[in-house]
Amino acid sequence: MHKRVLVTGAAGFIGYAIAERASRDADTQVWCVDNFVRGEDDPLYLELCARPNVTRLDVDLTDPSDIATRLPSEVDYIYHMAALNGTQNFYERPFEVVRCSTTPTILLLEAYGPKPLKRFVYAGSSEAYASTVTNFGWEVPTAENVPLGIDDPSNVRWSYGASKLHGEVATFAAGAQFDMPFTVIRYHNVYGPRMGDKHVVPDFLIRARKGEYALYGHEDTRAFLYIDDAVVATMACAESDACAGEVVHVGSEREVVIRDLGTAMMRAIGVEAPIELHPSPRGSVKRRAPRTDKLRRLTNFREDWDLDRGLAETARFYMGEAG
Repeated sequence: MHKRVLVTGAAGFIGYAIAERASRDADTQVWCVDNFVRGEDDPLYLELCARPNVTRLDVDLTDPSDIATRLPSEVDYIYHMAALNGTQNFYERPFEVVRCSTTPTILLLEAYGPKPLKRFVYAGSSEAYASTVTNFGWEVPTAENVPLGIDDPSNVRWSYGASKLHGEVATFAAGAQFDMPFTVIRYHNVYGPRMGDKHVVPDFLIRARKGEYALYGHEDTRAFLYIDDAVVATMACAESDACAGEVVHVGSEREVVIRDLGTAMMRAIGVEAPIELHPSPRGSVKRRAPRTDKLRRLTNFREDWDLDRGLAETARFYMGEAG
């Protein structure tokens, strides 16, 4: 069956991986949309866009005229992954984070909400509920029914979390007003090759390449999901009738102390050396892990990649052995 798939943020991390997986089916037409505010115009992206069933669109999704004139008029699936992510960006470019993570969502929903869609998939984030866990001791691993909230609007760290909360509300509103089928995916620490440099795993590995072994937020905990598993879960949610109108947590329930993650990354690069430990930035979330029983129940998803295997593959990319 012929599918028409639009992926925003396709030159980014998760967006690229979704577009690449979708394009493996010759009967699927894929539009790759990006303005490179964060994405990479690298050889992997160039190879993807050169495939006969892929169309590259260098489009600014914050520009209404670009959306009105340069995007395809009708598609079946929209994977809206475009945003300005990366912890360093939250502090260094907070207004750009807000602008690039909210305006495209509003404009896309306005443009495609009234049209016949099979699914609008919105890339949400665990950041939207992080302050609830911190301030109210909400259960970890955390289920989808957790209240959303922002800890402190004066702390620009929340530029991203607030934007993602806004996007969830906007997606539900468009779904109700336009009778648009949608799914909100809340990603939880997805990692892997080609994820940029402003996250804990690549940040550590890039420094390790220079012989520097430093880790920030070493007492915090996270649950990490390898990119291949995240893509399988996302596409399963998009094509599952049971996931229409739902929020679904995509991640792993295996909660890891960041200090132990550092040890695992050292093991992945085959180095024995002391790690310089630093505290996390102000406002950082101390614990995060999702409950995934809803994802498994609605899609039968099961993780394929364990942490050691995923870190080994990621280390090969960032240490210069691949990519």
